[in-house]
Amino acid sequence: MGLHYIGFILPLLILLPNLLFIFFAPRYVPSSITAPPGILTVLERAGQISCFTLPILFGHRIAVQPITSLSWLMLICLIFYYMCWVRYYRSGRTFSMLFKPLGPLHIPMAVFPVLYFSLLALWIESLLFAAAAAVFAIGHLTVSWNTYKQIG
Repeated sequence: MGLHYIGFILPLLILLPNLLFIFFAPRYVPSSITAPPGILTVLERAGQISCFTLPILFGHRIAVQPITSLSWLMLICLIFYYMCWVRYYRSGRTFSMLFKPLGPLHIPMAVFPVLYFSLLALWIESLLFAAAAAVFAIGHLTVSWNTYKQIG
């Protein structure tokens, strides 16, 4: 445990496009979208908070890890995630683009952050990080799938 700048950078890399989202909200949001069950939103938020804070608290542990295929896979997930964000902004911020499949992969903008944090857990061999990623996965993927099915 211990702070290290790497622990701040890793969650920030996933968070950056979402910060733009605050200022450039989606357009053409269907009024018929219903909120998911409250427990799923709670799980999603708990997972997000955990996945964003644990790397900060355990930054030193992350910083001493050697670069492996898992860290390269994290980078690949990040690149695809950014590609999805570029696609969203190029579409004129159309709401449905947040959920549009990328090839055969449904809800890629939910899948890539989940994979990113799951790979981080594997990379540093942490059950605590894995638990946070699992909670995030259950909440985020289910909430996103719920919305995807409503607009699809």
